[in-house]
Amino acid sequence: MLRVNDTWVRPVVFNSYFWLGKLNNTAKLYLRRSFSNIFLTLTDLTDSVIVCRTSGSSGIEGQKRKKKSALALEQIVKSLHIYFKLYNIENVKIITRMKLNRYYYCLKQELKFFGIKLIKVKISRPIALSYERGRKLRRK
Repeated sequence: MLRVNDTWVRPVVFNSYFWLGKLNNTAKLYLRRSFSNIFLTLTDLTDSVIVCRTSGSSGIEGQKRKKKSALALEQIVKSLHIYFKLYNIENVKIITRMKLNRYYYCLKQELKFFGIKLIKVKISRPIALSYERGRKLRRK
């Protein structure tokens, strides 16, 4: 632990066991939103977690409304930038369970600002079970 400006900070260390591809350094970025928080998890191609950041850990405190804002997402990507540099990550695949909304577009802009290409966006929505069905249609 290092002491920076009267706070304890864990130093960022390079781990060689993450696999980011042979030719182009590619990582996966999982975007998840809960009721009061935003989660960004950076993983390698075998889904080993490199780092996980939330809007609460990025320095935004207080109301739920502030934690779910686009500013919170910008702060999270800024804190992930040192990991992009450390592992030489150039390309990112985004995996999310929600529809493409303001969080996705803000994330896309921030990644473009830091020079990281967006390769693929995968929306992995859960499939309904067989016994769950929609409501009955009205007779005519």
